Amino acid sequence: MSAWATIADLTEDRVIYRDLQPCDASLPGLPALRTLLGLPANATPRKRDTAYARVILALARAAQALRNGPPLTHVVVIGDTENDRLLTLHLQALAEVAAYGFIGVDRPVAPATLDWEGVVATATRWALVHEWAATLTARGVPWAQTAVLIDIDKTLLGPRGRSDGAIDDARAEAALIVATDLLGDRFDRTVFRQYYTTLCRREWHAITLDNQDYTVAMALFATVDVFDLPAIEVQLAAGLSPTLLELLIAAQQVPVELQALRRQLIEQIEAGNPTPFTQFRRAELVTTAARMADGRLTLSNELFTLGRRLQAQGALLMAASDKPAESALPSPEQQTAGLLPLHRTPALLD
Repeated sequence: MSAWATIADLTEDRVIYRDLQPCDASLPGLPALRTLLGLPANATPRKRDTAYARVILALARAAQALRNGPPLTHVVVIGDTENDRLLTLHLQALAEVAAYGFIGVDRPVAPATLDWEGVVATATRWALVHEWAATLTARGVPWAQTAVLIDIDKTLLGPRGRSDGAIDDARAEAALIVATDLLGDRFDRTVFRQYYTTLCRREWHAITLDNQDYTVAMALFATVDVFDLPAIEVQLAAGLSPTLLELLIAAQQVPVELQALRRQLIEQIEAGNPTPFTQFRRAELVTTAARMADGRLTLSNELFTLGRRLQAQGALLMAASDKPAESALPSPEQQTAGLLPLHRTPALLD
């Protein structure tokens, strides 16, 4: 019999998205933490930044205090990317707690291996997370004084090597939905898909910053010939990298259907908002929830099982994602339509 669960079954509302505003309103928000930690007022730390580790540790301590738990001595990170490894190392470098990390993927064609490098283990099977946790127990990690931070995208939800493709598919569908909403039949869907796929590649990250808001916007403006991608590619090859803001400001002959979006993007990028294309992110929540509902996008059974076991031993469980809040928390209109926050949306355990 298939089992279903939610992220909140493990973490309750101890979930943090890109804006570092905890879903649990009883935890301190980023403005309060900026003051507490002496962080700059005009920047939101990202996972690869040392400041992000400081924010996570402060939130974990606050969450532990709220449940009257003993002082934290350890933080462990479970994820799938280099950024998760860096977060572990930054936590360890703070020298306030001991830190360990697990970086996983399912690689069925490779031998099952769990390789340690310092405090971080890398595995070719998600199932090896149990062996990793057993190693930590043998090393004396006191789980009742440990915060377990689990990455969401392509780790707990859509584990890499298993159902992670559904996350990418949801974004691609959301991009097409927004393009259709804005342009109707006035664009070539095949061309849009080709541009979107191209712009997702690493060689375009100098302009897109690996930000899906930027990627979708560029694909949209290129499809209607406002941006000349081949010409921009020549600039990239020459070491010249125009920013999206520069391209938008210089844009000529923008169709009337995209003029409001152009103004919105310019305004939001100039204000330092890393999520300027809100319409796309709202659509992404819808397409992601649909894939969770029909079983295409699943929760990791191994991580859920481990989380439950560590929870029973007193561990504090939290989840974090670089996903913008707009693609994880429904707008008032979406709430009225019955859409739930991502971490409270049921998904199949697989």
